[in-house]
Amino acid sequence: MISSAKSFYAALICVCLLTACTPAPDGPKVGTARLANGLEIIVIPDFRADVMTHMLWYRVGSADEPKGKSGIAHFFEHLMFRGTENIPPGEFSKTVARLGGQDNAFTSYDYTAYFQRIAKDKLAQMMAMEAERMQKLIIKDDIVAIERDVILEERSMRVDGRPASLLSEKMRHRLHKGTAYEVPVIGWRAEIEKLNAADATAFYRRYYAPDNAVLVVAGAVTLDEVLALAQTHYGALQASGRPRAPRQVATDLTVAQYEQAEVLADARVRQPSWQRLYRLPQYQPANKRQFAAADVLAEILGGGLTARLYQELVVTQKLAVNIGAYSDSSRLDNGEFMIYAVPAPQVDLARLAAAIDDEIAKLQNAIPDADALRRAKRQLVSELVFARDSQQSMANIFGSAAMIGLSPEDVLAWVDEIDAVRAEDVQRAAQNFLVPAHAVTGHLKMGDTP
Repeated sequence: MISSAKSFYAALICVCLLTACTPAPDGPKVGTARLANGLEIIVIPDFRADVMTHMLWYRVGSADEPKGKSGIAHFFEHLMFRGTENIPPGEFSKTVARLGGQDNAFTSYDYTAYFQRIAKDKLAQMMAMEAERMQKLIIKDDIVAIERDVILEERSMRVDGRPASLLSEKMRHRLHKGTAYEVPVIGWRAEIEKLNAADATAFYRRYYAPDNAVLVVAGAVTLDEVLALAQTHYGALQASGRPRAPRQVATDLTVAQYEQAEVLADARVRQPSWQRLYRLPQYQPANKRQFAAADVLAEILGGGLTARLYQELVVTQKLAVNIGAYSDSSRLDNGEFMIYAVPAPQVDLARLAAAIDDEIAKLQNAIPDADALRRAKRQLVSELVFARDSQQSMANIFGSAAMIGLSPEDVLAWVDEIDAVRAEDVQRAAQNFLVPAHAVTGHLKMGDTP
């Protein structure tokens, strides 16, 4: 499964506010530890039910793939569900299901994660199985050929068969040109077709090791209990001593030919749409306030029915039937700020774009009023008010944060950054981040398939 989600910072706000607003015993008491082989451990106790979420996050994603081997990170995610020395092919997920649990995995630019939701008394077995496939996976030509065909079919269904996905792929290829993010997570078809067992084995040996992983456990368990089980099942695994290689990150955010829209006309399109992706600078802890301001900016501009874009373009001018915006800075490399819209019938995309640009200009030229600022912060929380009630959400939040170098303390402190955002910060974010030269605009139109 390929991961594509709204910035996890929105969820962090919810978690942190709920923590701050409840008595100390009810807040998440996140614990951390590290084994001698380098495996990091994050434990999020939750004693409401004897159910566990066990996740193993690897610091490897599509952006770490060798040149010419695109898609291998996602491809390898599939191979991990094949056989090991002690688990027959296809039995991993079947075993989890027989034990009453659920499992899956997902790949992004920056990480690959595997998870199981299971009863507490089965946690040790999940660790044993996950440790088994970390370093004892069986990789053979026939298995690789089968999964390669599965990935190619997935690409056909999820990308090649969907004009909107094709457009997004083309836009990101232009937006992140010259960096690892220009390649789609699923990979290019021509390169996927050539992946083989030797490629998979080299990738496995390079990245699948305890010192390149973070274990996250959420549920009715203490740090001491998890640490003891982890030592038993993961402690003997060998460290690789090879951290992920540094990647080239764009400091000049200018997009070539940014004035020219990326247009895709396709007979399969039933509803035209418009979108724009702005390239954000790399997340830096020293400048985290500007990224908090970008989240608030996205809410004020296009976060819901009360946002500026919706009120002005849908309600007042009736130029669009749907519109929104979001900020995604939770990446190792350059983030993105997206604005998307579906035009009303008979509305030209150029006219729609001009109206959107007018609303952006208003935020760049004047600070938002106090009510809009307060409403945006509150909306960030209300959208994900139940996040803390989901073990899976909590494990995802803290795990994905760890993948970009943030500690649990950084996660829990994020609410302070949101609270500290001023109207002037939002205006500055609009000025610094919503720069036409840093963006790619996409037009999805009805027309003849090329």
